[in-house]
Amino acid sequence: MRLTLILALLLAAGTASAGSEFVFVTTTDYSTGSSSTIDPFGSYSVTLNVAPIHSDAVARYYNGHIYVINRIGADNIQILDPNNSYSTVRQFSTGNLSNPLDIAFAAPDKMYVSRGESNTLWIMNPQTGAQTGSIDLSAFADADGLCEMQYMILIGDRLFISLQRLDRNNYWSPAGTSYIAVIDVTTDTLIDVDTGTPGTQAIALANADPLNDIQLDGWSGDLYVPCVGFWGLLDGGVERVDPVTLASTGTIFTESAAGGDILDVVIVNDHLGYAIIQNASFNTDLISFDPSTGLKLQTLYAPGAYVLQDIERGPTGELFLSDRTPVNPGIRIYDSQTGTQITSNPVDTGLPPFDISFSAEVITGVDAPAATANLGQNFPNPFNPSTTIPFVTTAGGHVALDIFDITGSKVAGLIDEHRAAGNYQATWNGATDAGGPAPSGIYFVRLRAGGQTEHRKIVLLK
Repeated sequence: MRLTLILALLLAAGTASAGSEFVFVTTTDYSTGSSSTIDPFGSYSVTLNVAPIHSDAVARYYNGHIYVINRIGADNIQILDPNNSYSTVRQFSTGNLSNPLDIAFAAPDKMYVSRGESNTLWIMNPQTGAQTGSIDLSAFADADGLCEMQYMILIGDRLFISLQRLDRNNYWSPAGTSYIAVIDVTTDTLIDVDTGTPGTQAIALANADPLNDIQLDGWSGDLYVPCVGFWGLLDGGVERVDPVTLASTGTIFTESAAGGDILDVVIVNDHLGYAIIQNASFNTDLISFDPSTGLKLQTLYAPGAYVLQDIERGPTGELFLSDRTPVNPGIRIYDSQTGTQITSNPVDTGLPPFDISFSAEVITGVDAPAATANLGQNFPNPFNPSTTIPFVTTAGGHVALDIFDITGSKVAGLIDEHRAAGNYQATWNGATDAGGPAPSGIYFVRLRAGGQTEHRKIVLLK
């Protein structure tokens, strides 16, 4: 298996101290917008109406602040300070009628803003609100002139952005192939994923209309993209994309197997995922499925109306489900391993819940299998000039311990031999296999032992 890149994504997320972490929920009745917070660590206590926001808003957490994306009709970014009663510390436009949809943070002074009513991806300074650059995606537009850029995920120095390509002249139906465009954030230029074809190519998806968040699998390093296709037709699915080879590797769960349009998805492990689907009656259900077989497992919740909006996995593994049922709206919380609902009633958020985000780091992707090997955190970290890497094997066998950079290239091989079961430590002195010093930056340790692969992020700081 190749290097997983999950922790490169999380480096920019920022951290919060234990006890200060929260679930941030945008709430709306589609005429008024507000927000509430939930304690994610067992009590699920709520603070209602912490800040007024637009009636169509989603949120992202970065570097100690909540960034509310006030979408169509507002077209701005609103920054809230959780340490100052969620007061608005800054608010700035993303362009009139631009319909901002997502943010990806590259640095404290650099973020990317996808804009659904434009072919221009904006680069902005979140500290000042100034537009500092742009990237033209018009080459991927369909016949109506727009590419319909949507959700983004930043992995190392590559930004992945979904392009729906919907025909506005035909009821917003898919207009041919949908794409994932890839951008080099060091140069702010598009990466050509197929140099053998004229022009600059994006990743072509097998399914149409990538509708929701792009997820990164924490163990394989793959991306998961839920695609709805044509609404009401069972022609979409959850597609896997390789962020290293920059290619789609196929559909892991089809809408035919799901029994409806797949609207949102969370992958928990190799054999367990959850999805919100729109069924044949145009109502939304929460279902579980097996990503390894592509089979539906069960329907967990069927409210009998189109009311399920968002599903996310929390910092301690629970599933948070946005349920907008008119009689009793709120956040339903499930055990992600068993699918059992933890809360007897939905957690009241005031107005019906819409979008869910977290202040704590959340590793979106599969859980570890039953451990036959365990890779500990290196110490010190960050380090200079050397660091110690502890690991444990519970059965004898071949052990490989290697260092990779954020592009997935192998930098140094530390161990490649048979080892008996036991506790071990390895040392990396910051040197490459070529004999030179590795530069400062983020690296990943990969342990392969007993048929298991584990990874850790380490930071060399000179």
